[in-house]
Amino acid sequence: MSTLGKQILIWFLMFVGTFLNASSVKATVSDREVIKGDSVLLTITVMGSKIERLPNIQEIAGIPVRGITRGSSSSFIHTNGQSKMEHTQTITLEFVPEGNMTIPSFQLQVDGVTKSTDLIELIVLDKVVGQKRSNDNFSLEIKVNKEKIYLGEPILIRIYFKQRTSIDLMQIDYSPPVFKDFFNKQLDGEKTYRKGGYTIHELNYLLTAKHEGNLTLESAHARVAERNRQRQMGGWYADVPKWSNIHSAPKIIEVVKPTVAHDMVGDFKLNVAIDTQKVKANKPINLQIDIRGEGNLEDYDGLNFDIPNVTMYSDDAKVESRLSAGKLESHYIKSFVFIANHDFTIPSRTIRVLNYKTGKVKVLKTKAYRVKVENGTAVATVPLVHTKQAVALKSVPKADDGNENFNMKMPSFVILAITFGLGAISLFFVQYLLAYLPSFSVGKWRSKKIGFTGHDALKILYPHVGESREVENMVRQLYAIKSGEKGIEIDRVALSKMIIKYKTKDL
Repeated sequence: MSTLGKQILIWFLMFVGTFLNASSVKATVSDREVIKGDSVLLTITVMGSKIERLPNIQEIAGIPVRGITRGSSSSFIHTNGQSKMEHTQTITLEFVPEGNMTIPSFQLQVDGVTKSTDLIELIVLDKVVGQKRSNDNFSLEIKVNKEKIYLGEPILIRIYFKQRTSIDLMQIDYSPPVFKDFFNKQLDGEKTYRKGGYTIHELNYLLTAKHEGNLTLESAHARVAERNRQRQMGGWYADVPKWSNIHSAPKIIEVVKPTVAHDMVGDFKLNVAIDTQKVKANKPINLQIDIRGEGNLEDYDGLNFDIPNVTMYSDDAKVESRLSAGKLESHYIKSFVFIANHDFTIPSRTIRVLNYKTGKVKVLKTKAYRVKVENGTAVATVPLVHTKQAVALKSVPKADDGNENFNMKMPSFVILAITFGLGAISLFFVQYLLAYLPSFSVGKWRSKKIGFTGHDALKILYPHVGESREVENMVRQLYAIKSGEKGIEIDRVALSKMIIKYKTKDL
C-alpha cells in the first residue's frame, strides 16, 4: 500500500474513532400520533464522557409533566488502543397533550459542549365512538352484560387487556375508564390466564348509573413498553422501551327511569332474626336484618325504626358483593339494639323490590315484634336513635321539682361554697378510688379490682344515655368493644366517674 493510501486509512480510522466516541443527545416519543386524552412519553438520552445531571423538567411547552423516570449506565470504550469510560443518562417525561403541538428543543451540556435535541411534532386526534386502537401484539376491550338498564340496576363490565405471550414486556401502565356518570366498585382482583397464544389480564367492575339517559362509558387506556435491544454509540447494547398506546372503544349505556315506586332493584330475599321478645328492664333486644340475592345492595339506605321512649342503637351495614356464574350476588346485614324499661313493639317494615327481569315490584315485609319487659316501669324518656355516623336526640322540657326556686332564693356565695366543697370531696374520692385501678385494656377487663365488667357498665349506663353527650359517647364505645372492634381506648377515669354517679343514683 502506498504512503498516501496509508495516510488516508489512518485519517479514516481516526475519523471513525472520533465519531464513535462523539457525545450526543437525542429525544424520542412513544408515539407521534395519539388520541386525545392519551399520555405521551418523551425520552431524552444523553451520551458522553462527562454529563451533568439532567435537569428537573416540570413542563413541556406549557403542559405540566405528570411523571418523571430517570436511568443511567456506563461502559468502557476501546479505540486506537485507548480505553475510555462512556456514560449514558436518560430521563422519561409523561404528559398529556391538549392538541397538536411541537415539543421544543432542549439544550444540554455534554463533554463541555452545548448540544440540542430536535423539535418533535405531535398530532392529537379526537376520539371517535366505536374506534378501537390496537395492534397485532396488544388489544384492550370492554364488555358489558347489558346496554339498556333501569336506573338503580347494576351492570357488570369486564375489561380485557390481551398481549401476545411471546412479547417481552418491560412495563404496563393501565388507566381504567373515567366513570363520571356511574358509581363504581372493582370486584375481586385481577385475573391473568393464557388463551390461544395470548396472555389475558381481566378486571371486573360493578357500575350503577347516577342518572337516566344515554350515558357514555369512557375508554380504558393502557401504555405498554416492549423490551427493545438497541445498539448504542460505542458498539454496546442497551434495553430501550418501545412504547405503544392503546385504548378500548367507549360504550353507550341506555338508562331508563322506572315508572313504579321502589326501594331497590334486583331479586332478593329477606330474613329477620330477633334474639328474644322477653327481657328484664334496660336489657338489650337484638334484631338483625339479612337481605341477599341478585343485584346491587351497596347503595341501599336500609330500614329505620323510631320507637317512642325506646333507645335504639344500630351499627353500619355490612355488604358483600361477588360474581357467581356471571351474575352479581349481594349480601346485606345490619343489626339493631333496642333498650327500654317498659313494654314496646318493634313495628313492621316493608321493602319494595323492582325485579329488573320482570319489571314487577315485589314487597318484602318484616314482622312486628311485641317485646315484654319484666319489672318495667313507665318513664317519660325520649326516643334515641344511635348509629356510628350520627345521633338524633330531641330535647325534653325539664320537670319543675321546686329546686330551681330554692336555688334562686339562696345567696350566691353560699351556693359557691357548697359547690366548691362538694367538688373537693368528689375529687378526693375519685383520686382514692383510682389509686387501686389497674391499667385499662380493651382486650381484657380486670373486673376484680375495678369492681365491674364491660357488660355491667353497659347495664348501668344505658338507661342514662339520653342525659348527657358524655354518657352517650361512652355507651357507644363500650358497645363497639363488645361487638369486637379493635383499637378503641376507654377513658377509665371518665368511665369510673360515670359508674359511681349512676350506680349510686339508681339505688
